[in-house]
Amino acid sequence: MNSVGLYVHIPFCQVKCKFCDFAAYPGLLKEIPRYLSALEREIQAYRGIVIDTLYFGGGTPSILSSTEFNRLMNSIRSVFTLTSNFEASIECNPETVDAEKLETYRKNGVNRISFGLQVTQERLLKDLGRLHSFNQLKKVFTLAGEAGFKNLNIDLMYGLPGQSRADWKESLDQTLALSPDHLSAYALSIEEKTAFKKSGVEKDDDLQAEMYEVLCETLENTGFTHYEISNFARSGYECRHNLKYWKNQNCLGAGVSAAGYWDGARRKNTERVMEYMDAVECGKSPVIEEAILSEEDRIGEDLMLALRLKEGCTVSKVMRNLYGSIIDKYLDLGYLKMEGNKLCPTEKGWLLSNQMFQEFLTPPDLYSRVDINGAVGNRETLRQAL
Repeated sequence: MNSVGLYVHIPFCQVKCKFCDFAAYPGLLKEIPRYLSALEREIQAYRGIVIDTLYFGGGTPSILSSTEFNRLMNSIRSVFTLTSNFEASIECNPETVDAEKLETYRKNGVNRISFGLQVTQERLLKDLGRLHSFNQLKKVFTLAGEAGFKNLNIDLMYGLPGQSRADWKESLDQTLALSPDHLSAYALSIEEKTAFKKSGVEKDDDLQAEMYEVLCETLENTGFTHYEISNFARSGYECRHNLKYWKNQNCLGAGVSAAGYWDGARRKNTERVMEYMDAVECGKSPVIEEAILSEEDRIGEDLMLALRLKEGCTVSKVMRNLYGSIIDKYLDLGYLKMEGNKLCPTEKGWLLSNQMFQEFLTPPDLYSRVDINGAVGNRETLRQAL
């Protein structure tokens, strides 16, 4: 059996950021032991499956204590077979990480850390509801390097309320000065259940487009490859787990709100912590939605997801029969280009991709909450889109 990816959702956090509409819940830290027990029970169904990527997302996975993280990793190792070269990523908020936790991650095989910085200006961090400072990020980033981590990502956001073009360029320059191996940059998206939406914040599409162009221009000559709409990496440091999503490969999801793709079906767990734990403890499935993909749906997804990537895809005869007129339309508009026998996105296509992607794929309700342009406003992820 081919190896697959595993996404594990940790829904706990100290505060919920004003832009976040993921399953992240402050005030439930006392439920962590019970939640870990439920996770342990849920993954038993996957015993013996081989995984080559592992991703801890949230919420704030780094809110787990070293003891709690050891427990979780021991459970995963007891159920799954891990390949010798597996990639294990964890999302971390700077204020929740110290030298002890970094050592715990390293000893447990974590080899990739994604730090949620977002911006470098203190006033903007406060406006987002973040609890850390840029100085805290710099300190923990240095600690991670000293602990032996050689694959470090930093997440940034642009198009924020009160964020100027100069602020954005400063955030980019100060972040690049730290020499991360990978950088993810997401445009602010105003989702229905967020504090920003409730307070009437609106995004400026034109400003976001200008900031995206600044992003691409700034990183163009810095040794990074712009390998996906919102992601840049030094050679060999592309996120293998997220590439599984973008290449429509099998990935399992465990925990609250986790979604996965397995044997032609997409499944998503409940977003409610108590409902999730109650279901698993009673021996019931926490899955609340399932979508079995038709061949046409799958091919449309394959095409849409591949066009998130710089490398694009080879257009099959079936793909051409189903979507040839749409492909030709966007080739004529300059959104797409042919490189040899591969159909690839242009920078213009990435900048204006929502319209194009919607024509290749009308997402079922299970995924409609996600801006398929990648402007999800929260860390690296197509992970919750799939």
